[in-house]
Amino acid sequence: MKPVATSITKTSLDALAAIAKFRRQRRVGRVWLIGDRRVATKTIETLEQKDLLREVAFNGTPALILTDEAKTFLAGKH
Repeated sequence: MKPVATSITKTSLDALAAIAKFRRQRRVGRVWLIGDRRVATKTIETLEQKDLLREVAFNGTPALILTDEAKTFLAGKH
């Protein structure tokens, strides 16, 4: 498996940082509104495939949660 640092794009890194920073998230059509940012669902799907986040539902409302690997990666980067 490749290290996360070599396989992540700036867009994906920005999305992970936004998810870590903002609690307010909602899915609107083909984008996620995360705080004050818009993130394409394709970016979210790519991060899910790399096991950096999971989409879960709380009371029927979808939300994004970072995995431990993503938290460790962000802690090392910032």
